[in-house]
Amino acid sequence: MLNGMLLVNKPSGMTSHDVVQVIRRKLTLRRIGHTGTLDPMAEGLLILLIGPATSFQQMFQAHDKTYEALLQCGTQTDTGDALGAPIRAAAVPPLDRGRVAEVLTSLQGRLTQTPPSYSAVKIHGRPAYWWARRHEPVTLAPRVVQLFEVSLVDCASTTITFRVHCSSGTYVRTLGETIAGRLGTVGHLTRLERLRVGAWRLEDAKPLRWIAEASAEAVAREVRPLPAGQRQGVG
Repeated sequence: MLNGMLLVNKPSGMTSHDVVQVIRRKLTLRRIGHTGTLDPMAEGLLILLIGPATSFQQMFQAHDKTYEALLQCGTQTDTGDALGAPIRAAAVPPLDRGRVAEVLTSLQGRLTQTPPSYSAVKIHGRPAYWWARRHEPVTLAPRVVQLFEVSLVDCASTTITFRVHCSSGTYVRTLGETIAGRLGTVGHLTRLERLRVGAWRLEDAKPLRWIAEASAEAVAREVRPLPAGQRQGVG
């Protein structure tokens, strides 16, 4: 029986569950789960646990993560990303590179975030997005996250590309809105890519297209054993 982890480069436009279903069909194995949801718009590293390794799911969810995001300033959406409907517009002040970098650096450290209404946080046994889609507002409790580093990658007239190394539980969509707010405007993410989870990097992941086209045997060879420290972490 297969037992271990599979690193997948998730494309934009699919849910994390969609990816799991592709791997289940490929390996004809039901016991597969992901270690942390990526939004449908998001792409990048998704770690899947195969077979008995699924018992370690919670431990993987606690790892720190690194993302790169593209923030479109001037429009806010109800989901915080490009898949949502516009709900607010505002003028965009001149995005001076030095000022933007200063704002990003000022966010490093502990930050209180309220999860977005379109998120997988469970409320009364249902994910928050289930309630939001039915226009039934619910109260989401704020949480404290840690931003180890927030750095500027690029800056244009209305867009900001930034990279963030953060603790588990950080919502980069919400962070994007915070960045826009501190710059005197509103914004939403138009691209989000997860580059790293703990010690695992996107460069080591197999594209989902490769997995879909490869043989089951080839995919099975990409299943790697859990690190010894991870295996010993659950008693």
